[in-house]
Amino acid sequence: MKLLSAAAAVAAALVLGGPAVASAQPATAEQVGVASLHRTWNCVVPGGYVWSAVRSKPSCGSRYEYFLLDAVNVNLTGQWACAIPSGYSYTSSRQGINCSASPGSSAYEYRLVKV
Repeated sequence: MKLLSAAAAVAAALVLGGPAVASAQPATAEQVGVASLHRTWNCVVPGGYVWSAVRSKPSCGSRYEYFLLDAVNVNLTGQWACAIPSGYSYTSSRQGINCSASPGSSAYEYRLVKV
């Protein structure tokens, strides 16, 4: 029902206000009803996600847990991440401890910008 009302609102905006009104703000994953792991901890990094922190978690198969960012459904411009997802570049980088807890991980974080 929530998805239907969002679609109806977009359709009404297109009819009443033209394309500029409907495209003024991109919809978030929560607004369109997409189930998302955005900003949650998980034992694996699924396709389309990057992580912004990692921590030790013995109950995970990899022994590490990642704080996920959804690079497909959420605009990550301005967010710090441990990898650069497809469709993004970065404006700055820094060395820190958020990304380097798991073996083979880089100590660098990247401030993302959508290209």
